[in-house]
Formats: sequence, C-alpha cells, structure tokens
Amino acid sequence: MTVKIVSGQLEFSNQDLAEKLRKKGRELVEFLDDYTMLDIETTGLSPYRDRVTELAGIKVRNGKVVDKYSQLVKHPKNNKVPQFITKLNGIDEKLILTQGIPVKEAITDFRNFIGEDVIVGYNVNFDLNFIYDLCEKFNLERLSNNYIDVLHFSRVFFKKESHNRLLDCIQRLGISESEAHRGLKDSLDTKAVFDIYQKQFTSEMLSEVKNNLKNCILTEKIPFEYLIKRNPFKNKNIVFSGSINEELPVIATNMGGCVKTHVDSMTNYLVMGNQDFFSTSNPELQKARSLIAEGNKISRISESFFLDMLDSWARS
Repeated sequence: MTVKIVSGQLEFSNQDLAEKLRKKGRELVEFLDDYTMLDIETTGLSPYRDRVTELAGIKVRNGKVVDKYSQLVKHPKNNKVPQFITKLNGIDEKLILTQGIPVKEAITDFRNFIGEDVIVGYNVNFDLNFIYDLCEKFNLERLSNNYIDVLHFSRVFFKKESHNRLLDCIQRLGISESEAHRGLKDSLDTKAVFDIYQKQFTSEMLSEVKNNLKNCILTEKIPFEYLIKRNPFKNKNIVFSGSINEELPVIATNMGGCVKTHVDSMTNYLVMGNQDFFSTSNPELQKARSLIAEGNKISRISESFFLDMLDSWARS
C-alpha cells in the first residue's frame, strides 16, 4: 500500500484508509480574480468535539466583492460557548439563540453560497474541515472545491518573521490594528492581504510557496526537510490499540515516531480503532486512564483523528 502526499493532498491506495479521509480539493498556488473567501468561528479547534458558531464569507468577481454571507449558527442541543471564545469575539449562547439560525439551514445556505468557486482563506484547512463535516452530516454537496491558503503566501512574503497570523499580517500591512475574530470582518481583512500580495508577489516568490508544499510518500523514508516542519509525531511515543489498519504504525514510524506495544508513563499518543474508542474493557485504555489520573499527559485519539492529523500536516 502506498500513501502519497502530492501538493498537500494525501492519496491512499488502500481503500479502507482512503474512505476515512475527507475528500477535499487540491491546494492551488496562484492569484485569482474570482473566488469565495471564507472564515468561520467555532467553540474550539476540533471538528470532532467542537461546534461552528458563525459562518461567513464574501464572493469575489473581477477582484471586487459582489456578495456577502454572515450568519450565526444555532445547534439543536448545545449552544454554550467557552468564556475565552466569547472574550475573543463576543459570541455567546444568548447571542446565538437570539440571532442564530438552525445549523442545517445555515450550512445549506452557506454551501449554496460557495457553489463551485475556488475557496480562499487564512489557514483555510481549519475552516474546510468543519464545513466539510457539516456538509456530509446533512447530505449536502461534498465540499471538494480547490482552495488557496493565504497563510502559505504570508510565510514567503514575511519569511524572516517567526509568526504570520492574520493579525500579524494586517498590522504589518497597515490594514487594521486588531483582528475582529468575526467571520465577515476577517474575510474582508484576508482579502485585503491577498490583494496586496497579488500586486507585490514575484514569480520567484510564487515558486517558493509551491516548493514549500509537501510532496512525499509516507510509507517510505521521508526527507528530513519535511519531518522538521511542524511534524506532530516526530520523537513521540505512540501506542496503537484495537482494530487498527496495519499500515498506520508504519506511517507513524516513517514520520519519526516511536511505536510501542503497551502504554506507559512515556506514551504521548494512544491511537484506538474507531470502534474501540469507548471500549471500557480495552487494557491499554485502562492503563492510559490510570496514568492520566496520576498526572501523565497522554492524548487518546481515534484512527480517524490520527488520519486527520496526517492530513492537516500534509496541508500545513
């Protein structure tokens, strides 16, 4: 079985693994005049655990904004928002309940708003994962649109800087002194950054962005220059337990991880089969829980989440 990353796109010849990955589009490195810029707000970082609180975007034609979408999202059971998120963007449960619309209605409207456009955003893979999963949940058209990540342009434009958040860029470029952390305003700010890049990027800089995208085979020895780039598994102790595809330990080892047979105090990740994740009889899970209770930091993740981490690394 061969697992490839081509221009930031994971490709699995093993059908079982391939079916567990999101079928997102390809990352493009170019400047377009027509696209949809988007930004979302959420209750946290994980599409598996957290919820979308706001969907927003702008539709661009010939470089000009021709349409806008901004909507708070209301979920049927839980609309609580962590305090630190509310402090960041002002979105709380009361605001969602009074101004939000049901999540199915919101994601249906937003998927129609995006249409077949190339998607542009800042660290856009984060947004795509949440939107993709909501589209799948409500049986909408799959979000397989190609996309452009403005963050990757920023890393070349400000290559001497160690941090290139949206806030950093809008301050450096004189666009704004603060980041709103609200979808519509952040979409407009990202477009302003993208517009400046379009005017000032050289062909050499574009080539550098392309060259920075990973292109490797995970079941073979990975070039050192890829492994040092935000590799989530390098030098980590990983235990696989339950019904796990046999290629996952190979991939983890090739990425510089140390695969162990049993959980101990040095374990960083316990990766469990999707069907075993909540199994109370799993001995490795029992051991991990005991060690966590003693203060050890062990992250328990599912097989699908492991693949999601690989996908995010490939597109980073």
